[in-house]
Amino acid sequence: MEQTLSHHGKLRGPAASRERPFLALLNAALLLVLITSVVTSQLFLSSAARVMHLGPMLNLTAQNRSGTPKLSGNAADDAMAMVVLRGVPAVYGSELNVSFDQVEASMNTLKAFDPTYGARPINLVDAALQRYIAIGLKIACEYCCGAKTLVNTDGRAACGCAHSQAMRGLLAYLIQNHGSEYSDDELLQAMARWKGMFFPRQMIAKLSANLTGQSAFTPDTAALVLNVKLPRYGGTAAAAPSPTQVQNLPNMVGGC
Repeated sequence: MEQTLSHHGKLRGPAASRERPFLALLNAALLLVLITSVVTSQLFLSSAARVMHLGPMLNLTAQNRSGTPKLSGNAADDAMAMVVLRGVPAVYGSELNVSFDQVEASMNTLKAFDPTYGARPINLVDAALQRYIAIGLKIACEYCCGAKTLVNTDGRAACGCAHSQAMRGLLAYLIQNHGSEYSDDELLQAMARWKGMFFPRQMIAKLSANLTGQSAFTPDTAALVLNVKLPRYGGTAAAAPSPTQVQNLPNMVGGC
């Protein structure tokens, strides 16, 4: 049989008839490959999540200030849920356009308010300064800085890394603009939540050990479980002290 070309350069005749089912079969095969790839990717992510003990993450929004997560009773999963956060922090998040989903960008925003190194430093005085110092002495950037606290007893920065600048900046901002809305424990909690986002692996391991009684709570981990009803881990109910009542400070390793 004879086959011809149309004026568009396309085949006519038996060859064209054979080409159409071939292309349809090819399209179907490609679609099947795409679907298989998507399903395989989802199965891989789910498997990886189970292996890495990735439990449900806590979603903090302006409508959920307390951010109380649903806990499973598995220390590793629950530590993950209370350390790795998502969404916009209540009260100040929308004001400053910061989000736990954009950690580095939010860090840069918060560190601008650092009284010592910030581009737009907030300078506190009198009772506000004393409150800033008292809370800043309860938490540190031990996974980066060599200092033992965020501030010295005179209020100056004890460490110059970006993580500590961001935590000091947030503390100063909240004391200046929302001081009456936060207790000291809640201010410490606000900083501890960012510390968890800055150092998730270390903070998850630390909190998990606290929950199972392998180590004592420190102010930062006590702040993370503030107002959270903890289940029993290993047959014993975990009990965390009030963050500002914890006297021992976290150990410091390394340097900036």
